[in-house]
Amino acid sequence: MNQDAFFAGEVAGRTLLVVADGIGGHKTGEVASHLAIETLCDALAHARAQPPVALARAAARANQTVFASASRDAEHHGMGTTLTAAWIDGDVALLAHVGDSRAYLARGGTLRQVSEDHSWVAARVREGLLSEAEAREHRWRNVITNALGASDAFRLDVTHVPLEQGDRLLLVSDGVTSVLSDEHLLELLAGDEPQDVTRWILDTADERGSPDNVTAVVAIVDATPAARRRYLLPDAREVRPLDVRPSASELRVVEEWYPRRGVVRRAARRAFARVQDAWRSPRERTLLAFGVGSLILLGLLVTFAIMR
Repeated sequence: MNQDAFFAGEVAGRTLLVVADGIGGHKTGEVASHLAIETLCDALAHARAQPPVALARAAARANQTVFASASRDAEHHGMGTTLTAAWIDGDVALLAHVGDSRAYLARGGTLRQVSEDHSWVAARVREGLLSEAEAREHRWRNVITNALGASDAFRLDVTHVPLEQGDRLLLVSDGVTSVLSDEHLLELLAGDEPQDVTRWILDTADERGSPDNVTAVVAIVDATPAARRRYLLPDAREVRPLDVRPSASELRVVEEWYPRRGVVRRAARRAFARVQDAWRSPRERTLLAFGVGSLILLGLLVTFAIMR
C-alpha cells in the first residue's frame, strides 16, 4: 500500500508542487495524504487572498478536513500526513511545510534543504545532541513530532525561496532521504528533464532498499518572469513557524510577513497590530479603553458646543 501522494501542475495560474506522506497504517495513511492534497488544491483554486496568505490558509483548511474526516470515521481515527508544498509565484517559490518530507533547492553545484524536519531526531540534531549520521541510523528516526490532520492544531512552517534560471526544486518523502545523501541527490538532479530526474531518484532509492514508499517531485526553472507582485517579501528568508489552532486566527501574522504593497495599508496594518497587542494586556486594555472613552467624551463636548 502506497501511503504517499503528490501533485505537480498548475493551480490558479501558478505552478504547484506537493508531496504528502500519510501516517496511520493500511488505508488510513493513503486517505489522509490524498485528502490533504485535494483540499489544498481546491482551496488555492478558489482563494482570493495574496498567494502567501492563500497557501497558509489552504494548509489550515487541509488540516481541518483531514482531522474532521478522522473524527467521523472510526476506521480512519488517528490518521494524518506530512505536507510539503511549493507554489511558484513568478520569481519566488512560496513554501508551506508540515512533517518530515523535505523541500530542497539545487543551485550552482550546491544543494540546500529549505524545509525543516518535524521529527524527534531532527530536533536532537538542532540541539547538538545527535549528528546527521547518528540521526540517519537512530531507531526513532521515523518518529515525527508534527503532522497535518492528526490533531485540530498543528505547526505550519512558512517561508519563501527566490528563484533563478537553472534552479532545481526537489520535494521528496522520507523514503528517499532515508537512503540517499544530499551529495547523491545533487548528483541525480543534474539531469535536464524533470521526468528523468525523478525516475533516477526513485529507482536509486528502491535499489538501495528504502524501507518506505518513495516519492519525488522535481521542477527545473527555465525562466523567472519579472511579474510585479502585489505583496512585499520579508528581508529574511528563514523558516517561520506558526502554531495553527482551529480558529486559524494565527494566520493573520502571514499578512504582516508578506504585506500588501502600499504605504497606507502597511501603516493601518501596523496600527491594528499594536492595538491587538495592547488588548492582550489587562493594564493596556484599561488604558486603551480609557483613552477611547476620553476621545468619545471630548467629541461629544465639542459637538454640543458647536450646536449651541
